[in-house]
Amino acid sequence: MKQNQGKYLVKLIRAALRGVVVSEEPEGEWENLYSLAKWNSVEAISSFALDEAIVPENIYKKWKNEADTTLFRQISFDAEREQILEKMAERGLSYLPLKGILIAGYYPQPGMRSMADNDILYGIVEPAQDGGYRLQGDDADESMMQAQKVMVSVMKELGYKVESLKGNHDCYMKEPCFNFEMHRELMPAEREQYNYFKDAWKRAVPDGENSYGYKFSDEDEYIFFIAHAFKHFDVSGCGIRCAVDEYVFLQKKESVMDWEYIDGELKKLGVAEFESDLKSLANNAFGSTGELTAENEKMLYFMLGSGTYGTMENHIRRSLDQIEGENKKGHYWKNRFFVSEEKCKMYYPFFYRHPGFRWLLPGYRVIRGIMIHPGKLWREWKHVRNYKE
Repeated sequence: MKQNQGKYLVKLIRAALRGVVVSEEPEGEWENLYSLAKWNSVEAISSFALDEAIVPENIYKKWKNEADTTLFRQISFDAEREQILEKMAERGLSYLPLKGILIAGYYPQPGMRSMADNDILYGIVEPAQDGGYRLQGDDADESMMQAQKVMVSVMKELGYKVESLKGNHDCYMKEPCFNFEMHRELMPAEREQYNYFKDAWKRAVPDGENSYGYKFSDEDEYIFFIAHAFKHFDVSGCGIRCAVDEYVFLQKKESVMDWEYIDGELKKLGVAEFESDLKSLANNAFGSTGELTAENEKMLYFMLGSGTYGTMENHIRRSLDQIEGENKKGHYWKNRFFVSEEKCKMYYPFFYRHPGFRWLLPGYRVIRGIMIHPGKLWREWKHVRNYKE
């Protein structure tokens, strides 16, 4: 029944993309179908295909309210983002909008694609001698530290609270719903694709609107979209919204992109097979004449079960599966306690700058984890304990 409800949800999305409604009833409870749509962040787009005549009134209103909220958030984020970008330009910060900001505009109607946050690459950049752009100055780390101070100042002036300045992006929050992730780098240091995207400004081109705004070419935008999707899929899974994004991206730009270049870069990144599988699922699930293959269904059910941001169980299983040799659980905990130099630099800058205190880092991480999210650590321990190959 869960698989059939998943297929019905796919049918709703396919119909919504074509501006029609689905008049046949699903198997099982409508409440469960709604929960599945919400778990995958596709309640907005699927609502466009609901037939009011067959949906229980309370579910129909709840579903449509989610769609209205998605449209409101998109409009609000667009206006808020323009204000932020204007302030950034005034302070000499260059910016390059990423991911959902762009993809939401490829959907047939506004309000179809939900977003929890906006992602923007930023920095103080200058033309590179060998083409493209680069972070300003001789020391990229120093340049980024300077840019981050300006970014913090800009966001505080606009009423934002600094949630985090660690990892590969800064996180800023403001009521009622605004969450901006301002990226210093496109990939976490532990990912194999990190080096490819390390000099992201190299691939940037001016967006034509002002001297501080940049974009990627259609091809490089797609390559980053696939690499980012693979990161989530590979780490802890990702929901069906990713496949919808793939479909609308291809519908918008497939015919005008240089696929020889794209295919070559995807192979360099090691994500060509994932892209092929995702493209096949997207076209067969949401295309007008497609039919799901057995491999499509396997990927579909994994994504539907993973939800938008994946699950801890998926993450732990995939981590343990990738460890070679015996005593996988022991190696897993060793990797959790001791971090690499790049990860230390990105997530624990104090310990990176003061190596004499590095021996305290494992204990600090354990104590911090117990204080902040003890339930999460308990669930992690249980998943590792119950792991079987």
